[in-house]
Amino acid sequence: MERIKVIIYGCGVMGRKITEALLKKKNFAIVGAIDIAPEFVDKDLGTLLDSPRNLGININNDPDHVFDNADAQAVILTTTSHLQEVFPQIAQCVKAGINVVSTCEELSYPWIREPDLAQKIDNLAKDNGVTVVGTGINPGFLMDTLPLILTAPCLEVDAIKVTRMMDSSKRRIPFQKKIGTGLSQEAFRDKIENKMITGHVGLLESINMIAAGMGWNLDEAVELPPEPVIAERETDTGLGRVNPGDVIGLLSIAHGVKEGTKAITLEFNANAGVDEEYDEIVIDGVPNIHERIIGGVHGDIGTVAVTINTIPRAVTSRAGLIVMKDLPPVHFCDS
Repeated sequence: MERIKVIIYGCGVMGRKITEALLKKKNFAIVGAIDIAPEFVDKDLGTLLDSPRNLGININNDPDHVFDNADAQAVILTTTSHLQEVFPQIAQCVKAGINVVSTCEELSYPWIREPDLAQKIDNLAKDNGVTVVGTGINPGFLMDTLPLILTAPCLEVDAIKVTRMMDSSKRRIPFQKKIGTGLSQEAFRDKIENKMITGHVGLLESINMIAAGMGWNLDEAVELPPEPVIAERETDTGLGRVNPGDVIGLLSIAHGVKEGTKAITLEFNANAGVDEEYDEIVIDGVPNIHERIIGGVHGDIGTVAVTINTIPRAVTSRAGLIVMKDLPPVHFCDS
């Protein structure tokens, strides 16, 4: 099997985790690396890994230079959660004629939140004969693609509820900061209001993907303001011990309303005091479906895996902006 040549665009935590996993796969070859952070530029990508070694791939801050010299089929883009910020990077990749697989949450289903940008990306990708897809564990799989797949044996579906209950103390430090770990309740609400922390990104994208897959026209999709989860006792986190009364995570809830009824409900609960981790999907329909993943799926491992397993689908897909529900089922490949 001919190896798929990929470029790592974004050498932060997720970019490095994806790199580590790709190096163990026989059907991928990393042929370039891009990042603008001064502490990364000109370093060998391998020296940033948990097991440092030289890969002969120097990180460059000039994407066009890398594109011109790498002869890659796909770019793995892991720079930001927000589509407006990542759009110029996507456009660069696409104009170079390279497929894009990105962990940008807002790219997972951008047609409602950012319809103009989505159309621009779609047009650019089609003009250059490449595919752009946003993916990851969530959004991208657990709270959207998987619920859609589980409706396959249903003759009728009235409502879908997805719950993700996650122990955030097992996650990387940037994620723990993003959900407000260690803040006072006042500081949490201030940072959320001023968008200094974002909480989880992607619930509305997941709702809109589910609705589109089901053929439902929603009255509205609403995401409630994130609520802090408060420590009831001293709680150890990656950011240190949190005292009772301070924040150990957050709860985010979003609804998709259809004909006046909450037809889609997504609950994302990530905190350091979770007693039982799980991912749960409940479908009210004919028949009813109740699926629970005991222990849940680890967010970082899941994101790395779904991203990598999406690459072969993306490079063989039709040109344009594609969402996960429209790809052939993504699955593990032992090579």
